[in-house]
Formats: sequence, C-alpha cells, structure tokens
Amino acid sequence: MTPRQEPGAGNQAAQQLLGRLLGDRAAEFTADVVPQGLGPDRYENDWYENDWYEVDAGPAGVTLRGSSGVAVASALRWYLRTGCGTQITWDAPVPRLPDRLPRTGTAARTTSPHLHRYHFNVCTFGYTTAFWDWARWERHIDWMALHGVTTPLAMTGLEAAWQRALLNVGLDDETARRFLGGPAYLPWNWLASLDSWSGPLPQSWIDGHTDLGLRILDRERALGMRPVLQGFSGHVPRELITNRGARSTTLPWWDFEVGMLDPRDPLFEEFGTTLLTEQTRLFGTDHLYAADPFIETTPPVSDPADLARVARAVHGVMTAVDDRATWVLQAWPFSYRSRYWTPERTRAFLDAIPDDGMLILDLWAEHRPVWQRTDGYSGKPWVWCMLHSLGGRPGLYGKLDEIATGAARARDDARGGSLAGVGASMEAFGGDPVLYELLADVAWQGAVDDVQAWLETWTRARYGRATPGLLRAWELLHDSVYASDAPGPPGSVVVGRPTLAGDLRHELPVHLAGPASPDPPPGLAEAWALLADEATERDSAGPLGRDLCDVTAQVLTHAACERQWQAADAALARDADRFHRAAGELLDTIEDLDVLLATRPEYRLDAWLADARSWGTTPAEADLYEAGARRLLTLWGHTRSKLHDYSGRHWAGLVRTFYLPRWQSWYEHIARALKTGSPYPAEEFEATLLAEEERWAADRSGTTAPGPDTAGTTLDVVRTLMPRYRVSRG
Repeated sequence: MTPRQEPGAGNQAAQQLLGRLLGDRAAEFTADVVPQGLGPDRYENDWYENDWYEVDAGPAGVTLRGSSGVAVASALRWYLRTGCGTQITWDAPVPRLPDRLPRTGTAARTTSPHLHRYHFNVCTFGYTTAFWDWARWERHIDWMALHGVTTPLAMTGLEAAWQRALLNVGLDDETARRFLGGPAYLPWNWLASLDSWSGPLPQSWIDGHTDLGLRILDRERALGMRPVLQGFSGHVPRELITNRGARSTTLPWWDFEVGMLDPRDPLFEEFGTTLLTEQTRLFGTDHLYAADPFIETTPPVSDPADLARVARAVHGVMTAVDDRATWVLQAWPFSYRSRYWTPERTRAFLDAIPDDGMLILDLWAEHRPVWQRTDGYSGKPWVWCMLHSLGGRPGLYGKLDEIATGAARARDDARGGSLAGVGASMEAFGGDPVLYELLADVAWQGAVDDVQAWLETWTRARYGRATPGLLRAWELLHDSVYASDAPGPPGSVVVGRPTLAGDLRHELPVHLAGPASPDPPPGLAEAWALLADEATERDSAGPLGRDLCDVTAQVLTHAACERQWQAADAALARDADRFHRAAGELLDTIEDLDVLLATRPEYRLDAWLADARSWGTTPAEADLYEAGARRLLTLWGHTRSKLHDYSGRHWAGLVRTFYLPRWQSWYEHIARALKTGSPYPAEEFEATLLAEEERWAADRSGTTAPGPDTAGTTLDVVRTLMPRYRVSRG
C-alpha cells in the first residue's frame, strides 16, 4: 500500500511545481488542491470522481484550483495558453509571461471525462529515458503534470526488485545481474523478449537507480499520479528453470530467445509473488501492474482454455500480493499477431479476468485500433492511446484529426463504451510536440472539433505571434505531414542500410515507417519557405527554429532519396558519370543534414553518449553503458540482427560518423566496380559494412560533434541550404 499524503502535502507539491516552472513569478500564483473525499477505507491515490480544475485570475493574483496537483498544473497550462498566449513544452520549457498577468476572472470548471490519462511505453525506458538523471526526470514529471497525466508507467529502478527476488529463490548474484543485462536493454527484459544482453548490470547502476526510481515515484504520487509498476509474466533465467527442473518453454523474439515458465508449475507463483513482494517493499504500490506475457511472441498453446490459464496465473500473482491489483495489459499482441489471436482466443484470454481487474491499453489506436474487432474488449476498461513513434524513427508525422476526435468517436460507438481514458504510448519521444499538446487538450475536453482553429491558438502560444505566414505554414503542415495515412513518416534513406544487391536501393528498417519517397508531400516546400521567411535571429534558438530545422530535415530526407535512387539507377545502367554526379550529391546531402542537426540541442549524439557514460562509477562501467547506447541506435542486437537501425535517428554526430561512412563505402565499392568493369561485389560489401558498423559500436573516442559555440544557428544554416534544395511550392 502507498502511504497516504499528509494534509496540505498536495498544495505544497503543486506550489513547488509552480516555483520550478515560473521562477520568481510563481509568487503571483496560488495552488489550491482540493482532494477527492477520503473515507476510512479509501486510499490517497484512488479515484472516485473525475479530475477537475478552475482558474480565478483577479487583482490579487491567479488561483489555480483543482482536484490534484496534476489538475492544478493543468489549470496553469490552460491559463498560460488562453490568458497569456504562451505554453510550456519539452522544447520550450520557459513560458513568456507578460509583465502584468491578465485578469481573466473566474473560468468555468473544467472536468476531464477520462479517469486515466496514461503516459509512456515500456520501450520508452530504453529509447529515450534510459540514461536520464533526476534533473531530467524532474523536468519531465512537471511536463506530465502540465499535460494532465494521471497514470504513468514507472519502470526506473525495478531491476533492484528483480535482483532481490532472484537471490531469494537461490540464484547467485553474478547470474542474476547477467540475466538483467545492460541498462539500455532492460525494457525488453521486462517485456519477456530478451535477457542476458549487453551486461552484466553493475551493482552501482542498481543502487543508483533504486534511489532514482524512488524519487520519481515520490514526486509522481505527490502530484496525485498513480504510477503503474511491473507485474510478472513468467520470464525467468534459464539457470533457475534448470535448477528447479521447472516446466517451461522457450519463446523466440527476433534474434533472441527467452525461457518462460509454464503457469501450472509452482515456480510461476513462487517467483512471481516473491518479485512483487520485493517490489512493493522497495517502491510501494498504487495497485496497477503492467504485464505482457506475449507482447510480440506467439503463445506456445493453441487451446483457448490454455490461454485463459495463462491469464489467470499472471493476474493471480498480482492478487496474491495485492488483493486490489489491476492488471494493465497492452493490446499490441492482438494486432501484431492477429492471425494467432482469433476472436475465440482473445475472448478466452480476456474473459479469464474480472472486468474490474484489468485495464487495457489500445496501443496504436490512432492508426490500427484493436477495440473495434475485440468488441470493445468485452466490456473491460480500456485506454485510447496514441503510439506515434516507433523506436524514435526520424521525420515529421502524425494524424492530428484522428487524435482530435478518435477517442470521442470510440466512446460514442456501442463497442467502445467502456473507454476509461486516453494516453500517449510512444516508444520514443521528443518529436512532433504539436501532437502531444493536442492530446493533452483531448484528455481534458474529450475532443477537439476544429483542429484548424486549435492550430491558430497553438501557433500563437508556440511563437508568441500568429501571423498570416505562420498560420498558412501550419495549415499546410496539417494537410500534409500531419494528415498521413501511413504507419509512419517516409522512410529515411540516410538511416537505411546500403546494399549492392538487387536494385541497389537502400534497405528500410523494420520500424514501420512509410515508403521512402523522393517527392516531398504537397505543401511542404511552401511551409518551409514560409517558416524561413517568418523566422528572425531571435527565433533561431527557440521553437520556431526547432520547427524550421524539422521541416528542413524532412526536405533533405526526400532529396537524399531522390539522389540515392538516381545513383542506383545510374549504377545499374553502368553509367559512371551519372553515378558519380548523383552519388556525390547524395553524400553532400547527408553532410548538410548533419550540419543542420548540429544547430539543435535535441539532435545531438554526443549528449546521448555523455548521459550514458555519466552513470559509470569506473571507466569500465562507462564503457559498458556507452556500448549499449551506441548499439541500441544502430545494430540493435547481433551483427546481422534484423532489428538493425530500428532506432535510427537523425542526430548530429550519428549522421556524420555512422550513416555517412556507410554511404561513402557504398559509393567507393560501386565506383571501383565501374572502373574495372567488374560485377558489384554484394557479399564483399556486406561483410565490409558489418565490420565497419561493429567498429563504430566498439569505438570510445567520442563523436567530435561541434560544440554550441562552433555550430551555426539554425536560421543561418537553413538560409544557406535553401538555394541548393529549392523544390516546387505547388
């Protein structure tokens, strides 16, 4: 059980949040947390009414009143945007406040229609937050509160509970830490997808992240959030299975295999309850537990009754430790393995658990919803989630109109009536902030019916002005990259692995991007020109500079595709002159992309690697963490992993030191073959490429990215690039 807060603790936490976000101006704001009624059998973090907030802005200052710290923070966000024409986003954390706060009077109470406003994906704890420190976490928790998050997944530090549980059931410490693997890959251990990879996990990491995990949970709970901790799905070390002679099966996932206990074996309940008991002792509980026994694997049984047995075993471990447990289940398998999950099997699995014992996350509801073909999850509470980003794939992308109204339409549908929330389930985040601002409004309003009008408010809050040029740019972006029918942004040729086989065109990673295209979508070039025309030197380092960088990078992505395809076609035609010209332009474009990205702090490989190394207490530990950080973005797994480049990014340093040398090698191998009149050496090139990738992953010499004082400003770089990449504005 999580301890109840002392009276007034909610006000204190909310007022401290205002201080962090507003600095000295926080004195002009008052936080007033009015918690839901508590009786002798109620717990501080239970919900019995929907969250609400009110804003009263008068001569004495601005009072932000709400049912929790999250509600008060959401009230601040509403006032900043509607009253002050500003906002706080992850790329613009400091709001522009007027000298005198507007006296907007008392606004009508806003009540959220959603009990759950969910945040995170298990994979986010690898692709984005793996190496965050407390300062970075504190900033993001404040952002979550501002954006109404009530139900965040909380995975940081849980390796300590695993270590204790494994020792308690008889494994030695070395085996336990080897099973856990490296920190960048812990999420896939929790997902029962891999283990014993990129480790062993140092004790200093476990100890440091136990403390960090506690700080995260304490802050989230102080603001009224109800974090989701981990359940148990059956994944254990194979050494433990062997030692106990336990019934088990081996499940493959891409390049890996894991041992899964048979739910009928006594060790399933023994270890599961041991794990959750240790987790509760270390971190408390809010009675929500995430467990996914078959997230991307095929269950080893076919009989619906056997699937029901698995579900009861997973939930039974939770309730054996916590009789008020709710299982938080991702619906991803029902789509990812849709051929296996027939209606009969899905129904048997879900119906094995009482409706009030499960909360289901429809993980990709904006693109591939599951609720429609599962009959609304047979009446179980579920959350409409925006997945948006798989692995941090680069490119502008989103479905603004679907995000604006998708959850409301689901709730109005007879099959979706048990909808209990909305959420963001991105595997990685930091891109396309417009989507997350819109989703936050949906979380409180239920729907946004006029996206174009909403974008006008967004533009003014983001840039401090809403000129005709800026409004037209966002109208064009809304109608193009943010109205996509594809599962992701156009695939990046830059990130794609070169090949000398077949048509010589690049290989796209398996991160479900859209097809690569040499042609920018209609309107993108005009939006690019409009943003560049509107930007000033003062804007360059702020949100307008960020958006200008993103649009420019998208234009360069299409240009790289055009030039790579031209070079490939020329090589197939054995036209050396045309090949040299097109391939040279391709390499120039990749270099230009790196120069552009170096102007933005969001897109720097050196920052990612520095964060990884900062956790090392010895040089060997720092090297271990950097090794995982490098590999996750590139090879992902083994040398020939099919997951290669799944988490590829457009980051300065990564583009220049990893992607550019791959394409230079491609160019050199073709050029030699054209000169000698020999066939293109596909196998030789592949071997060379894989060796180069492994050398990069093993390198510890740094990326030599330009420092802040040597990188050009975004606007200067864009103005240099525009004449070279002028495309039709039609």
